[in-house]
Amino acid sequence: MPEPGPACMVIVDKALTLTPGVVRAAALARKSGDRLLLALFEFDRTLAHAASRGFDLDAYLRGRREKLESLAEPLRRDGLAVDTHLFWDHPVMARMLSAVLAGQPQMVIKDVQREASLMRVLFTAEDLDLLRQCPAPLMLVRSGTHGLPRRILAAVDPLDEHDRPRELTARVLNAANRLAMQCGAELDVVHAFEYIPPFAGPEFGLMPDLGLIEQFRALHRDALQRLGKEFGIPAERLHLLDGIPGWAIAGFAAENRIDVVVMGSIQRNFLQRISVGSVAEDLLERLDCDVLVLKPDGFAERLRTELEHNGDHPHG
Repeated sequence: MPEPGPACMVIVDKALTLTPGVVRAAALARKSGDRLLLALFEFDRTLAHAASRGFDLDAYLRGRREKLESLAEPLRRDGLAVDTHLFWDHPVMARMLSAVLAGQPQMVIKDVQREASLMRVLFTAEDLDLLRQCPAPLMLVRSGTHGLPRRILAAVDPLDEHDRPRELTARVLNAANRLAMQCGAELDVVHAFEYIPPFAGPEFGLMPDLGLIEQFRALHRDALQRLGKEFGIPAERLHLLDGIPGWAIAGFAAENRIDVVVMGSIQRNFLQRISVGSVAEDLLERLDCDVLVLKPDGFAERLRTELEHNGDHPHG
Protein backbone atom coordinates (compact mmCIF):
# COMPACT_ATOMS: atom_id res chain seq x y z
CA MET A 1 0.00 0.00 0.00
CA PRO A 2 1.28 3.54 -0.73
CA GLU A 3 2.33 5.65 2.23
CA PRO A 4 -0.16 8.33 3.26
CA GLY A 5 0.54 11.86 2.14
CA PRO A 6 1.89 14.44 4.57
CA ALA A 7 -0.53 15.91 7.08
CA CYS A 8 1.68 19.00 7.20
CA MET A 9 3.84 20.65 4.56
CA VAL A 10 6.56 22.92 5.93
CA ILE A 11 7.90 25.49 3.48
CA VAL A 12 11.44 25.64 4.80
CA ASP A 13 13.72 28.65 4.84
CA LYS A 14 16.37 28.76 2.11
CA ALA A 15 19.06 28.81 4.82
CA LEU A 16 17.87 25.29 5.74
CA THR A 17 18.04 25.91 9.48
CA LEU A 18 15.81 24.78 12.35
CA THR A 19 13.36 27.72 12.27
CA PRO A 20 10.36 28.32 14.57
CA GLY A 21 8.09 27.02 11.79
CA VAL A 22 9.92 23.68 11.69
CA VAL A 23 9.87 23.52 15.50
CA ARG A 24 6.09 24.20 15.51
CA ALA A 25 5.42 21.57 12.83
CA ALA A 26 7.52 18.98 14.70
CA ALA A 27 5.72 19.72 17.98
CA LEU A 28 2.32 19.28 16.33
CA ALA A 29 3.46 16.05 14.64
CA ARG A 30 4.64 14.63 17.98
CA LYS A 31 1.11 15.13 19.31
CA SER A 32 -0.69 13.74 16.27
CA GLY A 33 1.75 11.16 14.88
CA ASP A 34 1.22 12.68 11.43
CA ARG A 35 3.79 12.70 8.62
CA LEU A 36 5.69 15.89 7.75
CA LEU A 37 7.00 17.10 4.42
CA LEU A 38 9.90 19.55 4.48
CA ALA A 39 9.55 21.34 1.14
CA LEU A 40 12.22 23.63 -0.31
CA PHE A 41 11.11 25.80 -3.24
CA GLU A 42 13.94 27.33 -5.24
CA PHE A 43 14.84 28.66 -8.64
CA ASP A 44 17.79 30.82 -9.69
CA ARG A 45 17.81 32.05 -13.28
CA THR A 46 21.53 32.77 -13.13
CA LEU A 47 22.36 29.20 -12.12
CA ALA A 48 19.91 27.79 -14.64
CA HIS A 49 21.53 29.87 -17.39
CA ALA A 50 25.03 28.91 -16.21
CA ALA A 51 24.09 25.23 -16.58
CA SER A 52 24.00 25.72 -20.34
CA ARG A 53 27.63 26.90 -20.17
CA GLY A 54 29.06 24.03 -18.17
CA PHE A 55 27.92 24.72 -14.58
CA ASP A 56 27.10 21.42 -12.85
CA LEU A 57 23.53 22.21 -11.80
CA ASP A 58 22.87 18.59 -10.88
CA ALA A 59 25.72 18.66 -8.35
CA TYR A 60 24.38 21.91 -6.88
CA LEU A 61 20.89 20.47 -6.51
CA ARG A 62 22.32 17.28 -5.02
CA GLY A 63 24.06 19.40 -2.38
CA ARG A 64 20.84 21.26 -1.60
CA ARG A 65 18.96 17.98 -1.20
CA GLU A 66 21.66 16.69 1.14
CA LYS A 67 21.33 19.81 3.31
CA LEU A 68 17.55 19.38 3.33
CA GLU A 69 18.02 15.78 4.45
CA SER A 70 20.38 16.99 7.20
CA LEU A 71 17.56 19.20 8.46
CA ALA A 72 15.19 16.22 8.53
CA GLU A 73 17.51 13.71 10.21
CA PRO A 74 17.26 15.00 13.81
CA LEU A 75 13.46 14.97 13.51
CA ARG A 76 13.52 11.38 12.28
CA ARG A 77 15.81 10.37 15.15
CA ASP A 78 13.16 11.87 17.43
CA GLY A 79 10.66 9.37 16.02
CA LEU A 80 8.89 11.57 13.46
CA ALA A 81 7.98 10.47 9.94
CA VAL A 82 9.58 13.11 7.71
CA ASP A 83 9.83 13.35 3.92
CA THR A 84 11.81 15.96 2.01
CA HIS A 85 11.42 17.42 -1.46
CA LEU A 86 13.33 20.07 -3.40
CA PHE A 87 11.15 21.83 -5.98
CA TRP A 88 13.40 23.52 -8.56
CA ASP A 89 10.80 25.19 -10.77
CA HIS A 90 9.55 28.60 -11.79
CA PRO A 91 7.52 30.58 -11.18
CA VAL A 92 8.12 29.63 -7.55
CA MET A 93 4.69 30.69 -6.25
CA ALA A 94 2.89 28.69 -8.93
CA ARG A 95 5.06 25.70 -8.01
CA MET A 96 4.08 26.10 -4.34
CA LEU A 97 0.39 26.28 -5.16
CA SER A 98 0.60 23.29 -7.51
CA ALA A 99 2.41 21.25 -4.85
CA VAL A 100 -0.27 22.06 -2.28
CA LEU A 101 -3.07 21.23 -4.73
CA ALA A 102 -1.40 17.92 -5.60
CA GLY A 103 -0.42 16.88 -2.07
CA GLN A 104 -3.55 18.15 -0.30
CA PRO A 105 -1.85 18.58 3.11
CA GLN A 106 -4.07 19.28 6.08
CA MET A 107 -1.90 22.30 6.90
CA VAL A 108 0.93 24.34 5.39
CA ILE A 109 3.39 26.04 7.76
CA LYS A 110 5.77 28.84 6.83
CA ASP A 111 8.00 31.21 8.80
CA VAL A 112 7.63 34.98 8.76
CA GLN A 113 10.08 37.47 10.20
CA ARG A 114 9.59 40.12 12.84
CA GLU A 115 10.74 43.63 11.90
CA ALA A 116 12.52 44.79 15.06
CA SER A 117 12.28 48.49 14.25
CA LEU A 118 8.48 48.28 14.00
CA MET A 119 8.06 45.67 16.77
CA ARG A 120 5.67 43.62 14.66
CA VAL A 121 5.55 40.95 12.01
CA LEU A 122 6.03 42.04 8.42
CA PHE A 123 4.77 39.88 5.58
CA THR A 124 6.87 39.67 2.44
CA ALA A 125 5.26 39.75 -0.99
CA GLU A 126 5.59 35.96 -1.09
CA ASP A 127 3.86 35.65 2.30
CA LEU A 128 0.95 37.79 1.14
CA ASP A 129 0.61 35.88 -2.13
CA LEU A 130 0.55 32.63 -0.17
CA LEU A 131 -2.02 34.04 2.28
CA ARG A 132 -4.28 34.98 -0.60
CA GLN A 133 -3.86 31.85 -2.68
CA CYS A 134 -2.89 28.86 -0.52
CA PRO A 135 -5.75 26.35 -0.87
CA ALA A 136 -4.86 24.51 2.36
CA PRO A 137 -5.03 25.96 5.89
CA LEU A 138 -1.92 28.13 6.19
CA MET A 139 -0.10 28.82 9.46
CA LEU A 140 2.40 31.66 9.39
CA VAL A 141 4.82 31.38 12.32
CA ARG A 142 6.67 34.42 13.57
CA SER A 143 10.23 34.62 14.83
CA GLY A 144 10.34 33.86 18.55
CA THR A 145 7.63 31.18 18.49
CA HIS A 146 8.52 28.00 20.34
CA GLY A 147 6.77 24.64 20.30
CA LEU A 148 3.06 24.38 20.91
CA PRO A 149 0.71 27.37 21.26
CA ARG A 150 -0.88 27.84 24.66
CA ARG A 151 -3.55 30.43 23.85
CA ILE A 152 -5.59 30.32 20.66
CA LEU A 153 -8.08 32.92 19.43
CA ALA A 154 -10.75 32.26 16.80
CA ALA A 155 -11.96 35.42 15.05
CA VAL A 156 -15.52 34.95 13.78
CA ASP A 157 -18.48 36.86 12.39
CA PRO A 158 -21.62 35.15 13.74
CA LEU A 159 -23.94 37.24 11.57
CA ASP A 160 -22.04 36.27 8.41
CA GLU A 161 -21.33 39.88 7.54
CA HIS A 162 -18.52 41.00 5.21
CA ASP A 163 -19.61 38.24 2.77
CA ARG A 164 -18.25 35.40 4.91
CA PRO A 165 -20.17 32.18 4.21
CA ARG A 166 -21.62 30.30 7.16
CA GLU A 167 -19.55 27.20 6.40
CA LEU A 168 -16.34 29.22 6.74
CA THR A 169 -17.27 30.28 10.28
CA ALA A 170 -17.86 26.61 11.13
CA ARG A 171 -14.55 25.69 9.53
CA VAL A 172 -12.70 28.30 11.61
CA LEU A 173 -14.24 27.13 14.88
CA ASN A 174 -13.69 23.43 14.12
CA ALA A 175 -10.05 24.07 13.19
CA ALA A 176 -9.48 26.21 16.29
CA ASN A 177 -11.09 23.56 18.50
CA ARG A 178 -8.94 20.79 16.99
CA LEU A 179 -5.76 22.80 17.39
CA ALA A 180 -6.60 23.69 21.00
CA MET A 181 -7.33 20.05 21.88
CA GLN A 182 -4.18 18.84 20.12
CA CYS A 183 -2.00 21.35 21.98
CA GLY A 184 -3.83 21.39 25.32
CA ALA A 185 -4.34 25.12 24.74
CA GLU A 186 -6.97 27.58 25.90
CA LEU A 187 -9.41 28.70 23.21
CA ASP A 188 -11.19 32.05 23.10
CA VAL A 189 -13.62 33.25 20.45
CA VAL A 190 -13.91 36.90 19.51
CA HIS A 191 -16.21 38.99 17.36
CA ALA A 192 -15.72 42.73 16.81
CA PHE A 193 -18.85 44.89 16.64
CA GLU A 194 -18.65 48.17 14.77
CA TYR A 195 -21.78 50.22 14.16
CA ILE A 196 -21.66 53.63 12.52
CA PRO A 197 -25.21 54.88 12.00
CA PRO A 198 -25.92 56.85 8.82
CA PHE A 199 -25.93 60.63 8.97
CA ALA A 200 -24.43 60.72 12.45
CA GLY A 201 -21.57 62.88 13.60
CA PRO A 202 -20.78 66.54 14.24
CA GLU A 203 -20.72 67.41 10.54
CA PHE A 204 -24.42 66.55 10.36
CA GLY A 205 -25.26 68.18 13.67
CA LEU A 206 -26.52 64.82 14.94
CA MET A 207 -25.31 62.39 17.54
CA PRO A 208 -25.64 58.59 17.31
CA ASP A 209 -28.74 57.05 18.84
CA LEU A 210 -27.21 55.19 21.76
CA GLY A 211 -30.33 53.11 22.23
CA LEU A 212 -30.19 51.96 18.64
CA ILE A 213 -26.50 51.12 19.00
CA GLU A 214 -27.25 49.02 22.06
CA GLN A 215 -29.96 47.15 20.15
CA PHE A 216 -27.47 46.28 17.42
CA ARG A 217 -24.87 45.27 20.02
CA ALA A 218 -27.42 42.96 21.65
CA LEU A 219 -28.13 41.41 18.24
CA HIS A 220 -24.42 40.64 17.77
CA ARG A 221 -24.04 39.42 21.35
CA ASP A 222 -26.98 37.02 21.02
CA ALA A 223 -25.64 35.68 17.71
CA LEU A 224 -22.20 35.11 19.29
CA GLN A 225 -23.74 33.28 22.24
CA ARG A 226 -25.79 31.03 19.94
CA LEU A 227 -22.64 30.24 17.99
CA GLY A 228 -20.84 29.41 21.23
CA LYS A 229 -23.59 26.98 22.29
CA GLU A 230 -23.56 25.32 18.88
CA PHE A 231 -19.81 24.66 19.03
CA GLY A 232 -19.47 24.01 22.75
CA ILE A 233 -17.59 27.21 23.61
CA PRO A 234 -18.15 28.31 27.25
CA ALA A 235 -19.79 31.70 27.63
CA GLU A 236 -16.80 33.10 29.51
CA ARG A 237 -14.63 32.34 26.46
CA LEU A 238 -16.83 34.40 24.12
CA HIS A 239 -15.81 38.04 23.68
CA LEU A 240 -17.76 40.78 21.92
CA LEU A 241 -15.50 43.75 21.19
CA ASP A 242 -16.45 47.28 20.21
CA GLY A 243 -14.53 48.99 17.43
CA ILE A 244 -12.95 48.55 14.05
CA PRO A 245 -12.40 44.76 13.73
CA GLY A 246 -8.73 44.84 12.74
CA TRP A 247 -7.78 47.17 15.58
CA ALA A 248 -10.03 45.61 18.22
CA ILE A 249 -9.05 41.97 17.59
CA ALA A 250 -5.33 42.76 17.33
CA GLY A 251 -5.53 44.70 20.61
CA PHE A 252 -7.30 41.81 22.34
CA ALA A 253 -4.70 39.35 21.03
CA ALA A 254 -1.83 41.48 22.33
CA GLU A 255 -3.40 42.11 25.75
CA ASN A 256 -4.18 38.43 26.28
CA ARG A 257 -0.88 37.04 24.96
CA ILE A 258 -2.53 35.05 22.20
CA ASP A 259 -0.17 32.67 20.38
CA VAL A 260 -2.27 31.89 17.29
CA VAL A 261 -5.24 33.69 15.74
CA VAL A 262 -7.43 31.45 13.57
CA MET A 263 -9.41 33.29 10.92
CA GLY A 264 -11.24 32.70 7.68
CA SER A 265 -10.55 34.49 4.45
CA ILE A 266 -12.73 35.30 1.49
CA GLN A 267 -11.79 36.16 -2.05
CA ARG A 268 -13.12 39.08 -4.04
CA ASN A 269 -13.00 39.38 -7.83
CA PHE A 270 -11.36 35.96 -8.07
CA LEU A 271 -10.72 36.10 -11.80
CA GLN A 272 -8.93 39.44 -11.59
CA ARG A 273 -7.33 39.47 -8.15
CA ILE A 274 -7.29 37.23 -5.12
CA SER A 275 -7.65 38.94 -1.75
CA VAL A 276 -8.09 37.53 1.74
CA GLY A 277 -10.73 40.22 2.34
CA SER A 278 -10.41 43.75 3.66
CA VAL A 279 -11.16 42.88 7.30
CA ALA A 280 -8.71 39.96 7.36
CA GLU A 281 -5.94 41.94 5.65
CA ASP A 282 -6.42 44.84 8.07
CA LEU A 283 -6.16 42.40 10.99
CA LEU A 284 -3.08 40.68 9.56
CA GLU A 285 -1.30 44.03 9.28
CA ARG A 286 -1.77 44.65 13.01
CA LEU A 287 -1.23 41.23 14.59
CA ASP A 288 2.04 40.33 16.28
CA CYS A 289 1.41 36.62 16.71
CA ASP A 290 1.03 33.50 14.58
CA VAL A 291 -1.98 33.17 12.29
CA LEU A 292 -3.87 30.22 10.83
CA VAL A 293 -5.86 31.27 7.76
CA LEU A 294 -8.55 29.07 6.21
CA LYS A 295 -10.24 29.36 2.83
CA PRO A 296 -13.92 28.77 2.03
CA ASP A 297 -15.28 25.61 0.49
CA GLY A 298 -14.52 25.31 -3.21
CA PHE A 299 -11.49 27.60 -3.16
CA ALA A 300 -9.05 24.88 -4.30
CA GLU A 301 -11.15 24.04 -7.33
CA ARG A 302 -11.44 27.70 -8.36
CA LEU A 303 -7.70 28.19 -7.89
CA ARG A 304 -6.88 25.13 -9.99
CA THR A 305 -9.14 26.39 -12.77
CA GLU A 306 -7.61 29.87 -12.57
CA LEU A 307 -4.04 28.55 -12.79
CA GLU A 308 -4.91 26.40 -15.78
CA HIS A 309 -6.82 29.21 -17.49
CA ASN A 310 -3.95 31.66 -17.14
CA GLY A 311 -1.31 29.09 -18.07
CA ASP A 312 0.34 29.99 -14.74
CA HIS A 313 1.94 26.63 -14.15
CA PRO A 314 5.51 25.79 -13.17
CA HIS A 315 8.14 24.92 -15.73
CA GLY A 316 10.38 21.98 -14.92
